[in-house]
Amino acid sequence: MNPTACNDEHQRIIIHIDLDCFYAQVEILKNPELKNIPMGIQQKNIVVTSNYKAREFGIRKCMLLNEAMQLCPHLVLVNGEDLSDYRSISYKVTSLLQKYSEYVERLGLDENFIDATKLVEEKLKNINKEQIQSIGNIFGSTENLCQCGCEIKVKVGTLIAAEMRKLIYEQLGLTSCAGIAHNKLLSKIICSKHKPNQQTFIYPDSALELMLSLSSVESVPGVGRVTSEILKQVNVKSIEELQNVEISKLNKLFDPEKAKFLKNLSYGVDNTLVKRSGKPLSIGLEDSCKLISAEKEVKEKLTELLKRLMLLVDKDGRIPKTIKLTVRTFDKMTKTSRRQTKQSNINSQFFTSSGPLIKLHNLEKILLILMNLFRKLVTIHRPFHITLLGLSFTKFIERMDIRHSIASFIKNDIEVQSITSIENLNYDDSSPESAAQSPSSCRESSDPESEPTPKRTKLNIFKRNLMEYDTCDSPSKLRVQDLQLSSEKHDNNLNIKCPPNADKSVFEELPLEVQQELWFEFKRTRMDSTAFGNRQKKLKSNSLLNYFVKQ
Repeated sequence: MNPTACNDEHQRIIIHIDLDCFYAQVEILKNPELKNIPMGIQQKNIVVTSNYKAREFGIRKCMLLNEAMQLCPHLVLVNGEDLSDYRSISYKVTSLLQKYSEYVERLGLDENFIDATKLVEEKLKNINKEQIQSIGNIFGSTENLCQCGCEIKVKVGTLIAAEMRKLIYEQLGLTSCAGIAHNKLLSKIICSKHKPNQQTFIYPDSALELMLSLSSVESVPGVGRVTSEILKQVNVKSIEELQNVEISKLNKLFDPEKAKFLKNLSYGVDNTLVKRSGKPLSIGLEDSCKLISAEKEVKEKLTELLKRLMLLVDKDGRIPKTIKLTVRTFDKMTKTSRRQTKQSNINSQFFTSSGPLIKLHNLEKILLILMNLFRKLVTIHRPFHITLLGLSFTKFIERMDIRHSIASFIKNDIEVQSITSIENLNYDDSSPESAAQSPSSCRESSDPESEPTPKRTKLNIFKRNLMEYDTCDSPSKLRVQDLQLSSEKHDNNLNIKCPPNADKSVFEELPLEVQQELWFEFKRTRMDSTAFGNRQKKLKSNSLLNYFVKQ
C-alpha cells in the first residue's frame, strides 16, 4: 500500500530555502565586477563551487583546479578558504526567516527548512480561498487531487515562500530557490527542480511520481553513500527497488527503525520535524594539508588555526569551555587514513572580559593543551604523517555584560585571585596554569568522590569557625598574609567590608544581601585557597562568586 494515502500526514507546510551559488553570490556582493564573468571559489586545489556563468562551461562542484581551468581557461578564481563572511551572511538569512516562524532549521550555510504550518493557518483566516493563486512552478498532475484541504494550504505556502525570497533579496541582495511541500523530504527535493531564483511546489498526490523520478537511492536526502552501498547487498539501487524490497530483508541490514525510515522515504513519506536552530553547539575549523611529519610544523599549523578560530568565536559572542582537536593521519604502508579526535576543558578565564579575543600568554596556554592532546593521539617518537588538522570550541556559556553587572568587580586574572595557592601551597607541583594545560580534564576521565575522613571533619570545623567571623574583620584574618590586595577600608553600608579585589564604588551601590553574599564568598575563596591548597578536588559550591570565576 502507498503510505502517502494517509491524509493525516498532509497537514503541515514545509518550505525549503536554498540560496543560489551562495559562496559566489557573497563574493559578488563584495566585488560586483565578478557578476557577469565565470568565477569559481577555490579551496586548496579544488574549485568547490562557482557561479552560473562558470557552470555554462561545465564547471561542477568540487572539481579539481586543473580540470576546471582546462574547461574554462579564463575562469576567475577567488580564495574561499576563510568562511567568515559566508557564515556571517548565512546567519543573517536565518535571522530573516525566523521573523516568519520560530521553527527554522539550518542545513549547512546555504539552506534552511521553515515550518510554515501555523503561518498558513493564520493567513487562511483572513483570505478568500477562491482567490488564492499559487506562485511558482508545479510538479506533477493536478487531476484527482486529495480532498483533505492540503491543496489550498500548499498554495498559501507558495505565497509565503515568495515573500521570504523577496525579503532575502531586498535585505541582503541574495537570490534563492524554494521548495514547498507537506514534509521536509519533498520540499528539499522539489526545490532543486527549477533553478536559479525560482520556486517549485508539489501536492501530496504527486509524491510517488517525484520519488520515482530520482535516478538512484543515493539521490534521496538521508540516504548517503554508505547506506546505498549496504542496500546493494540486497540488489537495491533504484527507488522502485527500494519500494519493492521486503522489509524483512531491510531489517537484516539495518535496525527496524532505520529500515522503516528508508522504506517510507522511498514513497516520499517523512514525518521528521523542523528543529529550531539556535547558535551552533560548536565552532570549528579544519584544514587539509600536505604531509606534516614534524611536531614544530604541527604547532605552527595549530597556531594559525587557533587565531582564525578566535575571530569566529569573537563574532559569536559566547565563551567556550572545551576545545577539541581533530587529527587525520596517513599510513604510507597501507595507503589508508585514520581520523581521530580528543578534547579537553579549558579555563574560561583565558578569555578577556571585554571580548573573546585572548591575550598572547593565554593563547600559548591553549596551544600547550592542544600539543598535549596531539601527543595523546600521535606517537611523536615514531614517523607520522598528518594530512588534516582541525580545532573546534564547544560547551559555550553566555557572556554577561560586565559593565552593568556584579561581575565588574571580579578581577579578570584568576591567577591574582589564587596567588596564595600558586606561591605558597604548591606542595604537589601543581598550579592553575599546569592544570589548565593538562588534558587530564578531558571527558575520558573524572575525579572520583573521596570518602569522608577525620581530617576532613576537622577541616570542616575550621571552615565553620572561619565563617562565624564578624563581617568587619580584616582580610588578614583570612590566612592570606601573602596575598597583596588593595583595600582595607570598611564599607559605609552597615560596615560590610568591600572585598579587596572589588570596585568599591560599584560595591556600595549593590543591595545589602548581595554585599553580604559576596563578602562571605570572598572569605570562602581565601580559606579554600589556603586550607585546601594541596587538594585537587574542586568544591561543588553553587555560589554567586563561583559562578563568575569557576571554569
